[in-house]
Amino acid sequence: MVKVSFTRHAEDMLKERKFTKEEIISVISNPDWRENDEQETEIWHAFKRIGQKILRVVIKGREEPYTVITMFYDKRLRNRK
Repeated sequence: MVKVSFTRHAEDMLKERKFTKEEIISVISNPDWRENDEQETEIWHAFKRIGQKILRVVIKGREEPYTVITMFYDKRLRNRK
């Protein structure tokens, strides 16, 4: 299993957005695709299609242990194939 920690903000978003840590770790371990952040070299994004929505997980760190910064359904990408 991937070694991951969660920021306080990410912990709050887990509760608010009703995600589990296991779901987020699964996205990090097996994303549909990944992208590097355009501004920060240590930050990357993992994406997973869930039904009609796309979950974006923002992660800091190029090697384990990763730090999850936040996660959300990215409405801008919902029409992406």
